Amino acid sequence: MKKRSESFFGLHFDFHASPENAPGPIGKTLREEDIREICRLIRPDFLQIDCKGHPGWASYPSGCGNAMPEFALDTLELWRRVTREEGVALYMHYSGVWDFKYCRENPSERVMRADGSFSDSATRTNGRYADELLIPQLSELAGKYGADGVWVDGDCWGSEADFHPETVAAFEKETGIKLEGKLPAKRGDPHFEDYREFCRELFRRYVRHYVDTLHAEHPNFQVASNWAFSDHMPEPVTAKVDFISGDLNPWDSFDSARYAARAIAQQGMTWDLMSWNFRAQNSILPAHAPKNPVQIMQEAAAVISLGGGFQNYITQYPDGAPRMDEIRRMKPVADFMRARQDFCFRGRAVHQAAILLSTYDRHRESGSLFSRNGCEKIMGLTSLFCDAGQSTEIVSEHTISGKCADYPLIVVPELFEGLAEETVSELLAYAFGGGNLMLAGKNTCRLFEKHGAGFTTAAADCPFFTLDGEEFGAVSGPVSVQAENAAPYAWLCSSQRSEDRLPFAALIPFGKGKIAAVGADLGSSYQKCSQYLFRRLVRAASDSLYAPVARIESSLGLAELTVLSKDGRLMIQLVNSNGNHTGTASATEDNLPPVCDILLSLDASTRPAKLILRPEGRELPFEVRGGRVYFTVDRLPIHSIVEVVTE
Repeated sequence: MKKRSESFFGLHFDFHASPENAPGPIGKTLREEDIREICRLIRPDFLQIDCKGHPGWASYPSGCGNAMPEFALDTLELWRRVTREEGVALYMHYSGVWDFKYCRENPSERVMRADGSFSDSATRTNGRYADELLIPQLSELAGKYGADGVWVDGDCWGSEADFHPETVAAFEKETGIKLEGKLPAKRGDPHFEDYREFCRELFRRYVRHYVDTLHAEHPNFQVASNWAFSDHMPEPVTAKVDFISGDLNPWDSFDSARYAARAIAQQGMTWDLMSWNFRAQNSILPAHAPKNPVQIMQEAAAVISLGGGFQNYITQYPDGAPRMDEIRRMKPVADFMRARQDFCFRGRAVHQAAILLSTYDRHRESGSLFSRNGCEKIMGLTSLFCDAGQSTEIVSEHTISGKCADYPLIVVPELFEGLAEETVSELLAYAFGGGNLMLAGKNTCRLFEKHGAGFTTAAADCPFFTLDGEEFGAVSGPVSVQAENAAPYAWLCSSQRSEDRLPFAALIPFGKGKIAAVGADLGSSYQKCSQYLFRRLVRAASDSLYAPVARIESSLGLAELTVLSKDGRLMIQLVNSNGNHTGTASATEDNLPPVCDILLSLDASTRPAKLILRPEGRELPFEVRGGRVYFTVDRLPIHSIVEVVTE
């Protein structure tokens, strides 16, 4: 069986078993021939199946005291035997911090909130749960059943700040801070962020504890904590997890993938992302709406074009049997994946534009300890840079500190609270020494203005902006950016006929480098309601700051570009980003308009002898002029790669 580091494509099944939803014995309609067909038809590197979901009931005959009441057979033994015979790795879906059954039966082990109430789902990460149930059960999966690993769900995003007296006492002892009975329950309370950081550290210790214990007992058992050390938790990897993974937003999986993949890729570890094969039942949809394979392929492309692995989530029936009709429809996705594996898997991004996902700012904005709320501005800015044809990475303080000079452009998005003083100083030193810094957002511009970035801002009651005085876009609550030596490239105006215009986006010389300041919140605006002039604005700023290794010059339709280095070769990844990704008016799609006539350019220093379109293997003609190599990809259905062959 392949290790997770060797695994490019897998399927995930779960059904969160509970007696309330079980129509009869677990495994009643589970058939060996179905499992074998999955392995042979889809050819996954791994399968990831249910063993304990959020309700807290084990969906196999566990000896840990939380098994479902009735089984037709030992379901897990059957899955393990068949997958082993077929050479497919088997991972478990296991709900970690979130466990309704354990909380119900162990009320003192529930998270206590500041008002004295208790969570009905979240266990205390410094309580008995890990040693009493989680570790023994995962050890059973590894030892008795020989599972290859576990994907721990409901972990970081399910954790909460705990105000149990034991936790409060531990905080006071470790930090020396005396709360004197005044609990830091809400933003603005004394020591609010100190206490939340302590609770975050309790979660990190909990993960380290169960990972280290399992590795000591079962060295080959591979563990991931869902969304740990990802965009939910953009911080150094402080636990010996074997891989990083998460499941995408089911309502906007494509934009979610572009953002989350870049946030995880910065960690430099084995990683994959999971897309749901359906849009979930809600107030609009009366039932789950399965996606067409074309839609899933596009979501997969957003992940694999960054070098990661991909898995797709298909629910199981309430007795644990697989949904074979939906699984069989995954055959085109499997073929799509395998055709591209050699040209992207485990590739690393060549440094170009880098968007800062600040750990400092995210921790202060998140409503819970680790969450995605408030991510829209950075997700939107990521989509904006991708749609503007820029090869883009995401970085955080721990991956960029001391390495700013490695990036030709660093982008600071709109901020909630701000950045640490040392981060601002390092970014300004990077620009002063010859780097290119782009600031996007009112709060961001004002923060850097206070720290001597060489410009001033002023509120402007102007609903329009323009780059050329002929085409106009709408902007909400902007500030004007002004400096004596600034070169404005976009202006604000009160009306399209107004001759009084204020600088909106400006290029400011700063030491040996340059700062491009944009006085509006581009990311959140683009995420909520995209405008083509935002793409032109970003492109104008980027073109004035640096010449990238590769870029899209023009195209009929939206295409995303990423420059990967794989096995010493440049692989220019192209992803079709057309489609209705965010709107609730379109749940599923089967028709993705191709992007046509994509004109691209490469820095001539890449010295290509050949450009080969993959996976087709077709050689592309090119010409060299003005220090760049120009070539055209005539049609991009979903995902293609241009291999740069040098001699």
